[in-house]
Amino acid sequence: MMKKTDLILIAAVLAVSAILYAVFYESPSNGSRVRIYVDGELVRTEAMTDTGSQVVIDNAHGSNIIEIGPGSVEVIWSDCASQVCVRTGKISRPGEVIVCLPHHLLITIEGVRNPEDIDAIAW
Repeated sequence: MMKKTDLILIAAVLAVSAILYAVFYESPSNGSRVRIYVDGELVRTEAMTDTGSQVVIDNAHGSNIIEIGPGSVEVIWSDCASQVCVRTGKISRPGEVIVCLPHHLLITIEGVRNPEDIDAIAW
């Protein structure tokens, strides 16, 4: 049988989980930006606009073609053997990343989460 302290502990864990989810699980917004890093250095920042654009990243490790579209970003071509970055597909929410380890490439989305995107499942 559960004691009162058990119920308080369960409620506290659920509350902390909900707060962490709200803080770290961000959804796309109009102010989102794509940041592209090579060898840990920021090499490019692009806005996620309504018009699509392609960015070619060539470095000593290899080449990637990144497509930045309306509300999403993806690696559409890479000359690496594993192709994990290509198979990752589109990302669209702040906090999501695409990584190409052979090319030392990291793509992140940064922005402010949109509170309207919280649905009944999240609550």
